[in-house]
Amino acid sequence: MITPNTPLSDARQRLPSPRRAGQSMSRSELADAVNTALDRLYPRRNLTAHYVDSRWIGKLERGEHRWPSEERRAALRYVLGAVTDTQLDLYIPRRTDITSGTGHFTGQPSPGSWDETIYELRAQWHLLVQNDKLFGPQYALIGVTAQLTLVDRLLVEVPTSFRPSLVRLAAQYAESAAWLNQSLDDAPAAHRWTGKALSWTDQIADPVMTAWAMYRSSQYWLIAGKPHRAVERAGAAMVNDTKVPSPVRAALRVQHAHALAAVGENREAMQLLDDAHRWAADRGPGKPEGEHGSYCTSGYIEVHRGTCLRLGQRPEEAIAVLDAALPSIPSLHRQDFTSALLTKAAAHVAADQPDQAAATARIALPVARRAGSRRILHQLAQIGSAVDEHRHLADVRAFLDDLVETP
Repeated sequence: MITPNTPLSDARQRLPSPRRAGQSMSRSELADAVNTALDRLYPRRNLTAHYVDSRWIGKLERGEHRWPSEERRAALRYVLGAVTDTQLDLYIPRRTDITSGTGHFTGQPSPGSWDETIYELRAQWHLLVQNDKLFGPQYALIGVTAQLTLVDRLLVEVPTSFRPSLVRLAAQYAESAAWLNQSLDDAPAAHRWTGKALSWTDQIADPVMTAWAMYRSSQYWLIAGKPHRAVERAGAAMVNDTKVPSPVRAALRVQHAHALAAVGENREAMQLLDDAHRWAADRGPGKPEGEHGSYCTSGYIEVHRGTCLRLGQRPEEAIAVLDAALPSIPSLHRQDFTSALLTKAAAHVAADQPDQAAATARIALPVARRAGSRRILHQLAQIGSAVDEHRHLADVRAFLDDLVETP
């Protein structure tokens, strides 16, 4: 029997399997699942104050709830298959961390002050990162676009002392808009927002945002089929290497390696990936939750090693590396997970293994649809075209049938 004092980890072992994040749930269904989990995780307790409804889920999506109670967080972790609150990317408001435009800690911001405005905008960015993971880029982009409109208006009236902080936030939101549009396969919009992010970073002496805007620009050019431009931008990002946090240093190396592999510089790419492990987000104590590069773990680096091996025409090695790395990608990072599966499917195609390519892509397909990444869905359709001539194979036929189904 599970008692009120049973450790949560022990209680989980005796509960039915949770509904995984890859399965689509409405707000009402998610609320019901959270309430059921509360009853099972905390038996014999009066949980009236912790039960949720669809409206509460809506507020969580919109960022009106930033840090739910421990009981609600435990239920969310259980329902969404997360092990820690970090994987949920819930953001803890820390008002004592607020810095003014002059670089001095201001402590508790006064209501209606510029300190509070900048704090709230920064907190909303963290929540929108979470929304991308939980609900997909199309939903998150609505919030990012609205915030960019607000920031653009505030830049006209912000006092000089606060302007650098607000410009940095503008660049941060623009870079996020670029990424979200990239995910939605809207290359012109991604290019436009990347340009805006670079323009804003030019106005401030902020090495992190400068490096990150260059990083995003490199990603854009790589996806656009211009790998030499991608190498150039990745190299420019590395100029700020010693001035940025460790996870960012790791991410810069991963992107540089990816771009170099795309132009045939395979040895240098492998060296950069080896070096990236020194700075991986899971190498040091703690984690910069929701900050740039916080996703760049050792497993993420190895997924990109698989990508570089595939680009280097070493598909069998790529498959082995990806098989080892895939279990390390958190279940809530659906785009990273499906991107890794996509790379593995492409490696199977290159290794003349159409049945395994189709089986791998078929696993990725429903998760990609849930993640809302049109770019990955488009690339999965390309895998379908590559294996179409082998539709006599059962796995290929099943994948092709799934491709044409309405999600």
